[in-house]
Amino acid sequence: MGKVMSALGRRVTKPIRDFNVESRAHREITKEKRPVAPRHESTRLIIEESIKNQPEEVKKSLEKKDDILLNRLKQIYVTSEDPMLTKEIPDNPERSLPSDRSFVADPEYGFYEPKAVPYGKITLRNALHAIGMHQQDPEQWTAKKIAYEYKLDEGLTEKVLRHFRTFVLIVPDDAKKKRITPEVLRSTPLIAPHSIKQLPASSSNAAEKDEKAS
Repeated sequence: MGKVMSALGRRVTKPIRDFNVESRAHREITKEKRPVAPRHESTRLIIEESIKNQPEEVKKSLEKKDDILLNRLKQIYVTSEDPMLTKEIPDNPERSLPSDRSFVADPEYGFYEPKAVPYGKITLRNALHAIGMHQQDPEQWTAKKIAYEYKLDEGLTEKVLRHFRTFVLIVPDDAKKKRITPEVLRSTPLIAPHSIKQLPASSSNAAEKDEKAS
């Protein structure tokens, strides 16, 4: 609750704080004598003690602007003719910097796929493809054929095909229909993920169409 009230307070007072802010800032910048930046507490005490021990003439000179000193400072120029030293970083062959700085796109599946896959293993891309082909044509792409194609264990392949499915996009024939009954889902065959299945309109929708036509 306190954070909410604090945020509301800042939002309410923001227009007042920002009112004529440019003019106020310009007025402060153009001031001939601006306030000195605050010093640290320890530094301030040391400076005050050193000023107290000085004679009155020195104290008055510290409070006035010394034009002679400022003119002398303007005549001072510092130049350097020494060559700039460049420190070369020795190359470490074990930790060399990348020579190719081109843009690297993110992998399709969130991680880099291995170039070599051992027997009994399969990449995510091939697994999705095999499951999709089995959904599309289970008689042709059986567990035995997929296991032989990708060098997998046949028993494990059967379990994967039984318990895993790829996403299926089901588009009803009626665009206004918002609900698909479980009966329609059960009667719809699983297809490959790149396909779109147009479902037939239900009997109720067909009846409504007949009434509208009559």
